[in-house]
Amino acid sequence: MITLNNKKPLILAVVAVVAFALFMSPTFAVSDVMAKEKKNKGNDSDQEIDQGQSSRQNAQCVSGEDVIASCNQLNLQDQDNEGDNAAGQQNGKGKGNDSDQEIDQDQDSKQNAQCVAGGSIAASCNNLSFQDQDNEGNNAAAQDNGGDGKKGNDGDQGIEQDQDNDQNAQCVSGEDAIVSCNNLSFQDQVNSGENALGQD
Repeated sequence: MITLNNKKPLILAVVAVVAFALFMSPTFAVSDVMAKEKKNKGNDSDQEIDQGQSSRQNAQCVSGEDVIASCNQLNLQDQDNEGDNAAGQQNGKGKGNDSDQEIDQDQDSKQNAQCVAGGSIAASCNNLSFQDQDNEGNNAAAQDNGGDGKKGNDGDQGIEQDQDNDQNAQCVSGEDAIVSCNNLSFQDQVNSGENALGQD
């Protein structure tokens, strides 16, 4: 009995702490849910497929005699995309649903050639550039219940293809300049992709 009486205050204290924790746990849970509701910024999706190519070429030939088949520049760039962007968003509370999707292909080429000869210049300082882009990718997005009529659904989709070519050639010859300092560029873009968006 003496041992039990000595431990009784300790047992009562443990019971009191457990009871307090059980009583307060629903309050903590409610506070946590409310905090999450306040911080809810809705659904935000950013998707991008990006292909970039860049080429810089510089050539210079200086000769006291002839310059033959020299300082020619060749650039080949090819991009092929078959990837898709797909996003599904539902019940975007707060700021609603926001989806940004982009497929971007970019090619850039710069060629500079200079030939200076005391004699003839033949088949030299020619610039040749091939650029090709092929896209079969799609952007697809579905958005439902965007923010309970607040900011609603926002969908931005884009497919972009860009090609840039800059060529400069200069020939200075004491005699002939045959088939030289020619600039030739081939650019091709094919897009079979689609933008599809459904909002409710």
